[in-house]
Order: sequence, then C-alpha cells, then structure tokens
Amino acid sequence: MIDIDVSLFLQIILTLALIFVLNKILYKPIRRFLEERESRMGAIRSEAEKFERNAQQLLENYEQKLAEARRKGQAQREALKEEARQLEAKLLEESTKEASARKQELMAELTAQIEAAKKDLLSKAEAFGLEIAQKILGRAL
Repeated sequence: MIDIDVSLFLQIILTLALIFVLNKILYKPIRRFLEERESRMGAIRSEAEKFERNAQQLLENYEQKLAEARRKGQAQREALKEEARQLEAKLLEESTKEASARKQELMAELTAQIEAAKKDLLSKAEAFGLEIAQKILGRAL
C-alpha cells in the first residue's frame, strides 16, 4: 500500500517547485515565442491579403482601361472609315462631274467639227459633182 509520510509531501513540494521553475524558464518563453510568431504570421497574412486585394484591384483597373482604350480605338477606326467613305464619295462625285463636263465639252467640239466638215463638204459638193461629171463624160460642162 501507499504510505503517507514526509517523503510524499517532499515529492509534492519538489514537483510543484519543478513545475514552477519549468513554467518560468521553459513554458512561458515558449508560449510567448509561439504567440509572437502567431502574431507575426497573422500580420504577414493580413499584409499578403492586402497586397492580393490591391493587385486584384490594379488588375481590374487595368482591364477596364484596356477595354475602354479598345472601345475608343474601335470608335476612332469607325469614324475614320466613315470619313474615308465620305471623302471617296465626294471625290467620285467630283470626278464624275469633271468627266461629264469634259465629255460635254468634247462632244460640243466634235459636233462643231462635224458641222464644219458638213458645211465644207456641202460647199465643195457642187464643185466635186461637176468635176466627177466632167471626168465621167470626158468633157467640160
């Protein structure tokens, strides 16, 4: 059986003293070190999360600006295409008018030349007819 004597109380006192000394020397510093490490890790995690949120926000801003730039570029491209179409239509219209005017001018000139040739031929027709008749008949008329 268990005998209760002074050695039991001495063992209890020594165990409590050992627990007290180990608590002061070993357990409290280790717990403090672990708590500090956990605190630092929490700070690092929160800072990493903050950086991640910031990076995500920057990425979203970049994508929005890129999309806006693409929309503006597309709008400018369409505006330039429309401007080119209008310029093309204007140049085509001007060219058509110039060609039509030149055609009218050349037709008038050609008509004038034809009329002049007709008048010249009509004025010389009688002389040609007389000359042909003389050659056919072989005598002067």
